[in-house]
Amino acid sequence: MANLFYLKRLVYSTAAPDTNGIVQEPPFIIKRSAESVDRGIHCSHGIRNYDVILWYKREGRGALKLLGHLNVNFVNLEDDVKGKILFDGHGSSKSGLTIYNLTLSDSGVYFCAVRQHSAAGFFSTI
Repeated sequence: MANLFYLKRLVYSTAAPDTNGIVQEPPFIIKRSAESVDRGIHCSHGIRNYDVILWYKREGRGALKLLGHLNVNFVNLEDDVKGKILFDGHGSSKSGLTIYNLTLSDSGVYFCAVRQHSAAGFFSTI
């Protein structure tokens, strides 16, 4: 019997004034072992000046695990997920998450968060 995987989503914004501006779809995904989720989890937002999308995973009631982030259009994956996941898009608007070759350890809650770049607001004109 093949293992079934249940991937759920949750949306979160770090200090965003309007968290209703973030949309993540679909609400859940059920897949079989060795299948992939090809850009199957989508995150979009319309929050002005927020140009970083962060992807997280939570297993059961455990701690959150950062998978990586999309800074404008530059993808930054955590070392332990390279080759296993990928995401694309543009930090100021949307991102799609891909998970390759599912195993039981990939089950969990995946979610995105958005924020401003850490250097935002620190520049001044001379």
